[in-house]
Amino acid sequence: MAELRHSSSLGARASSSPMKRDEDASPLIHGTTHDDDDRHHLSRDRDRSFWSFLSDDPRVFSLLNSRISLILIAVFFIVGLISAFSIFNRLNAPYLCKKDGIVLHCPHVNEAPSLWENPYSATTSWKPCAERRDNGISVTFLFKLCICWHIYVHRYGWLVNYSATFKEFCTSSILIMSDDILEFLFTYYLPPENETNGYIFIHAEGGLNQQRIAICNAVAVAKIMNATLILPVLKQDQIWKDQTKFEDIFDVNHFIDYLKYDVRIVRDIPEWFTDKSELFTSIRRTVKNIPKYAPAQFYVDNVLPRIKEKKIMALKPFVDRLGYDNVPSEINRLRCRVNYHALKFLPEIEEMSDLLVSRMRNRTGVSNPYMALHLRFEKGMVGLSFCDFVGTRDEKARMAEYRKKEWPRRYKNGSHLWQLALQKRKEGRCPLEPGEVAVILRAMGYPKETQIYVASGQVYGGQNRMAPLKNMFPSLVTKEELATKEELDGFRKHVTSLAALDFLVCLKSDVFVMTHGGNFAKLIIGARRYMGHRHKSIKPDKGLMSKSFGDPYMGWATFVEDVVVTHQTRTGLPEETFPNYDLWENPLTPCAGLQQVLAAPQPTRPEPEKLLLSFVGEICWGLYKSNSTLLHYTKTMRIQLLSSLFLFSFGSYLYRVSSQPEHASFPPRGWNSYDSFDWILSEVDYLQTAEMISQRLQPYGYEYAVVDYLWYRKNVPGAYPDSLGFDVIDEWGRLIPDPDRWPSSEDGKGFTEVAQKVQSVGLKFGIHVMRGLSRQAYDANTPILDTTTILQSYKHYHRENRLVREVLMKSLDENGRAFLRSLYEQYAEWGVDFVKHDCVFGNDLDVDEITFVSEVLQKLNRPILYSVSPGVIPTPVMEKDISGLVNMYRVTGDDWDTWGDVAAHFDVSRDFAAANKIGAKGLLGRSWPDLDMLPIGWLTNAGSNRGPHRLSNLNLDEQKTQMTLWAMARSPIMFGGDVRRLDETTSSLITNPFILEINSFSTNNMEFPYVTGTKVSTNKTTNHSQTTGRSLKEVGTSHTQFVGFTSCNHPKVNSWSVKALDQDVDQICWKESMGSHEPLCLYKRKPPLPSDDGRLIYNQGGFHLFASDGMEFCLDASPRKKHASEEFTSSSFFRCRSDASQMWDLNSNGSLISSYFGLCATVKSIDANVDNSGVRSWIATGRKGEVYVALFNLNSEKTVISATMSDLTGALPGRSLNATSCHGTEVWSGKDLGEIKDSISMEVEMHGCALFVLNCP
Repeated sequence: MAELRHSSSLGARASSSPMKRDEDASPLIHGTTHDDDDRHHLSRDRDRSFWSFLSDDPRVFSLLNSRISLILIAVFFIVGLISAFSIFNRLNAPYLCKKDGIVLHCPHVNEAPSLWENPYSATTSWKPCAERRDNGISVTFLFKLCICWHIYVHRYGWLVNYSATFKEFCTSSILIMSDDILEFLFTYYLPPENETNGYIFIHAEGGLNQQRIAICNAVAVAKIMNATLILPVLKQDQIWKDQTKFEDIFDVNHFIDYLKYDVRIVRDIPEWFTDKSELFTSIRRTVKNIPKYAPAQFYVDNVLPRIKEKKIMALKPFVDRLGYDNVPSEINRLRCRVNYHALKFLPEIEEMSDLLVSRMRNRTGVSNPYMALHLRFEKGMVGLSFCDFVGTRDEKARMAEYRKKEWPRRYKNGSHLWQLALQKRKEGRCPLEPGEVAVILRAMGYPKETQIYVASGQVYGGQNRMAPLKNMFPSLVTKEELATKEELDGFRKHVTSLAALDFLVCLKSDVFVMTHGGNFAKLIIGARRYMGHRHKSIKPDKGLMSKSFGDPYMGWATFVEDVVVTHQTRTGLPEETFPNYDLWENPLTPCAGLQQVLAAPQPTRPEPEKLLLSFVGEICWGLYKSNSTLLHYTKTMRIQLLSSLFLFSFGSYLYRVSSQPEHASFPPRGWNSYDSFDWILSEVDYLQTAEMISQRLQPYGYEYAVVDYLWYRKNVPGAYPDSLGFDVIDEWGRLIPDPDRWPSSEDGKGFTEVAQKVQSVGLKFGIHVMRGLSRQAYDANTPILDTTTILQSYKHYHRENRLVREVLMKSLDENGRAFLRSLYEQYAEWGVDFVKHDCVFGNDLDVDEITFVSEVLQKLNRPILYSVSPGVIPTPVMEKDISGLVNMYRVTGDDWDTWGDVAAHFDVSRDFAAANKIGAKGLLGRSWPDLDMLPIGWLTNAGSNRGPHRLSNLNLDEQKTQMTLWAMARSPIMFGGDVRRLDETTSSLITNPFILEINSFSTNNMEFPYVTGTKVSTNKTTNHSQTTGRSLKEVGTSHTQFVGFTSCNHPKVNSWSVKALDQDVDQICWKESMGSHEPLCLYKRKPPLPSDDGRLIYNQGGFHLFASDGMEFCLDASPRKKHASEEFTSSSFFRCRSDASQMWDLNSNGSLISSYFGLCATVKSIDANVDNSGVRSWIATGRKGEVYVALFNLNSEKTVISATMSDLTGALPGRSLNATSCHGTEVWSGKDLGEIKDSISMEVEMHGCALFVLNCP
């Protein structure tokens, strides 16, 4: 009954409900009945899914319902797509600040604020692209270009120059085309030299920075009109009265060579134009009516016809005579190429600026950041501003007289100036006073100890005006205080040289602060933005600050808050450009692009694109000749064109597939972390470095970014700071990144995310791995992941106590092969492109392991470049077993920044070149003898994780010698310095186009022995002639005993014994020297830092060994020193520290062992004078037939080095240089040697070199 009553009740409610009544009355519901099934269908609808209402009722046909359902589905689908697309764009949008009126809005970042750097996430979206000349050419683009060209030629004739008519065609609504056609033509259409439209000549007026802008604009205008540019003349500055020439301040050779694919530039007025004075004075030869910020079209319509008529014209005045957003973007990119790449200061200016920067960073004795302050408060600026500043009545009267004299029209009677001054200050148009700057900087949080470099002229008001700034920031210096008078004397003859020093020191600062507008500040801010936005460039809001300074009731806390909030977006962040923007201050849109869509920049014009253009021209010209009107553009023509393009595209694809470059077809080029970070590189530091490599070095072929030693080592409490702690391994015993330093590696991801980020900016990711197994894996008996069979155990490995707590394998059995296979398969899964396999060559040669790893790499579906490194003493004989299995192999030990290390490379590079090992057959391509990474630029000390960080100890001549030898020997070039602090001098060194050309493409590289050296001395001159096939050297006859390191299996390592002195100190002596007058002994002492941790005691070893009883310097087992060819170099004694590499044990068998490195100490007697003096020479042939000759002075004094053309001919098969005349240039000095017939000769500095390029017909 209960169930019945319940059922009846439900039925009653259902039938009497409003829904049911509406249903009964509804004319839209057909065939409603009152049987049991139909009566309850609405209650059943409550349980139906939502989507069922959008589908048709199978029992009833309704056209209206069907259409509504489809429309709703479509609407929901479109809304979903739009929402997903919006969310995706929002999540992946690049960081970009946008202006709303005068307010700049920037995206929020979740990073702690820094005084010295902009947020990392705000600076990674954009990278420089001014060197990029094209993004690639698609078939669609070719099709559009062909049609457009065909129509244009038919109607207007052959295209020669930029034309609005052509642009109109290519952007018409019929063709639906865009400016990519125009960009293509601007980029690649550079007619032959005899088709130039004429010559243009400009006077670059104003100060250094205004002249710089004029030069950039001149190159752009020459490009627009297809004219040849005569090297600009720097007009005498009216304020500084400086008469500097272009070549007195800029590197002319680099300027012309860098722009040779863009614009033709000549050094002087052509000889056929005899009346040169006319060009400077005649109105008939001058174009004077160019408006400020003129569009590109103005030059085509108004200036070009006069140039074609006269063939040579002067453009003046030429200050700001080219606009920004009214010229093609490729022209703006060209201006950036000129500004940021082509215009380089002379090497001596760059070197002096680097010296000043180094002194700024090390003023406190340790490395520290510094701020550069451009203080514009000279008398002229104060007067010109017509602003009112605090001062005595006498000072104000003198300023009024000064203004009246200099600017009489603006001054009038002076009665209106007070109101004008107030208005200017409110609008932020007055220069900041030194005291105001100090208050703003302190409010921003900069402490009193901040190191500040001041770039300024004579400050108006002198020391009294500077006092507030100096009181708040006493560490305030100028170039005159950083450098000696003698150092600056060479720059005083040209005021612009001193301005250039200020410019470079400000450019390289960690924070740059401007106080007023001007070309100096905006060029620096623009350059820092172009190079990545990372370093702050603070532009104070002078208008807001004037209101705050004028509010007597504002407290300090409120003022600080206003300053901080106001300047969060005024630090040089990526900022959207707007109409009439200033290209020099914000080059973002034309000269920087989103990193994920940019093609790799091309420093030269790619040949395939020229072939494509030629191909399109042939097709279009054929169509033009066979069809006379546009009406004849029929279906047949379309079929012909599309068929041709398809065949060409397919042929291009086959060509690319068949001509894929072999692996390491050229010596690899990149960066390695060890010299600048040692063992403690973190993910943040590495990604910052990769970004800078992508921006500054990738255009020059630097493509690998390698994480070196101990990326898997975890820091644990109590561990020694230079060795960190213990290895991080996975469940299979394989080394994985330390998650504290590499947080993206968590959850088993390894280096996957890091590799993806590096590859997204166009680089390749590399890692360093040690031979053998981790001790943690061995002790834990972790299983092996055998990807082909089953799990095994590490206990099958034979243990050998050597090398950095890794356990080596005496033989590769099935288990060892399984482990290595899983290891390198894991690297491929991470996305690794480069593996540096250490301690498998030289004395540690393991052909079996190298062979198996090479076999594994060949089978992977990812190409990985394979590099191997030695313990010590690799030789060409050893190389024959492994060169075909690898792509690069170290032929020296670790190379550091000492002249002894540089000199030690000459013998080993000679030996490998003589054995024809350069570019021999290698793994899936070629292999290259590797002279180690380059220790130049900003480095850390050997084996020191936490500094001191410093500039390379090699002087510039020694660095040039090293670069030249690496190039001539065609060694892989792996830069070791900190790229984030890459100065212009080092950059120009490692990106020198001749060096990179020789390194990549030269052939027949060999040491050339037939040279003559004449030492230059103040007292006497000594001649050394040599024609015997051996290089000049001075060899001593004495022998010296040295402590060195070798394998503990060596038979002579068991020769140490203890000689007790007292209860605290013992001597450990070499037995073979005990009978001599001066036996070789070391002092022994227990380490001063005891530990209760058994593992640490094991790693520390037993005691320190000292060179003397002074107890200051300890024997260090780090294998840092050079072991080249058959040479043996001594061990290292470093100041004693808590370092596992300095801990030793004496075994009962008489062997002295480093338990951490597994190396045993031994003693050898060798010549005291290693071959590190004399002269050397190398020779090579260029790909265009040029001959490269390098002369090296290894002496400790200047030497004149000479070589005869007949001897050079004897070294070059098939060439007869002495039968003709050659034209020669010297690369490093830029000296033009003119015609050379009999010999080449040059005075070379101590440890320096000369590099000649000989062009012989």
